[in-house]
Amino acid sequence: MMRMTDPLAPVVPAYFHPAVAGEEWRTLSGVADSVRLVVANVASGSGEVADAAYVEAIDRLRRNGVPVAGYVDTDYGHRDRPDALADVSRYRDWYGVSSVFFDRVSSGIEHIPHYRALAANSRRLGMELVAFNHGTHPVRDYAEYADLLGTFEGSFPAYLQTDVPSWVHDYPAQRFFHLLYDTPAMLADTVATLALERNVGSVYRTERSGPNPWDMLPASFPTHLATG
Repeated sequence: MMRMTDPLAPVVPAYFHPAVAGEEWRTLSGVADSVRLVVANVASGSGEVADAAYVEAIDRLRRNGVPVAGYVDTDYGHRDRPDALADVSRYRDWYGVSSVFFDRVSSGIEHIPHYRALAANSRRLGMELVAFNHGTHPVRDYAEYADLLGTFEGSFPAYLQTDVPSWVHDYPAQRFFHLLYDTPAMLADTVATLALERNVGSVYRTERSGPNPWDMLPASFPTHLATG
C-alpha cells in the first residue's frame, strides 16, 4: 500500500554510511511525518554481507515509522535480473526492508518487459512499494508497474528546462518524485512552485554538489523546501 504524506514530502537518497554520518541517520529517525521514503544504499546495492551499522540504523527508522527502501542499481536495463533480485532479497532478509528503489532505470519502451518482471518478482519477494528512478520522464507504460516514478534528477538550471509530458497529469501527484542537487535554499520556493505545477508530490532539494551530492542531508533538512 502506498503511504500518503504531505505534498512535496521528499524521497531521501540517504547515500551516507551510518558509521560515518550517525547524526544524519538519527535525524532521519525522527521525520516519519515529513518524508515519503528514505533510500538506504549500503554498497551501491545491498552489499555481500550484512552491515551491522546499517542493520541498527534501518531498524531505528523502521521502529519510528519511517518508510525505508533498499537501493538497487539496474544499469538502465543491462543488469541481469537475478542479480538485481538477489539485492532485493538481501535487503529483505538482512535489513527488514519492504520497499525497493530501483535506480538508473531505463526510460524507453524497449526495456519495459524487463522492468515489469523486476517489479512483479520484487512484489513476490515481499516488497510492498516499488520505486523506479529514471531521472527523466519515461514512456507512460512504466507507471503501470511502479508505485513511485523518479522523473527528474539534476541541477536547478536543468529543472527550469524540463518538459512534462501530458500523461503525467493523468496520475496522482504522489506517484512522482524529483531529486535536485546544487540548488541553494534561496530557490526552494521556486522549486516547490514548479513541482506542484508539474504534478509532482515529492521533491528533495539539496545545495550540495559533486560526484555524490547525496552524501549528507541538506543544511535545512527536514524543512529543506522552505527558504526560511
